[in-house]
Amino acid sequence: MIAGLGCGGIVLLAALIGVLSSFGSSPDDDAADTSVSKYTQTWSKQYSDTSCAEWNTKLTAQQQFAAAADMLTSARNKIDDGTGLPADSLIHEFERGITNVCVEPTMTLADAAVGLYATEPRFHP
Repeated sequence: MIAGLGCGGIVLLAALIGVLSSFGSSPDDDAADTSVSKYTQTWSKQYSDTSCAEWNTKLTAQQQFAAAADMLTSARNKIDDGTGLPADSLIHEFERGITNVCVEPTMTLADAAVGLYATEPRFHP
């Protein structure tokens, strides 16, 4: 797959990995706070340090939604010059997509999201 992307595609993937791997470092202490926004990430590990096994078994539904919103918004705004939050329906679709591609327990969440975003134009602005 990588060979077919060419130099520009590889640069885009590298940039996307860099953007997505820097997110997901809020304290877990907020998890019990009922006033936490659905967009507030309470998962304490960076997405590049979070495994698919953790995505599927440790993250709460709110943490998965917040992670999907965080990564999708970052990719759209920083890579593809989008602005603002995408619709919740698109965030939920991206969240489900991550779950679908997160079949290898040791794959990182950032890698799963990068692969999904890079291969599914419907997530682009």
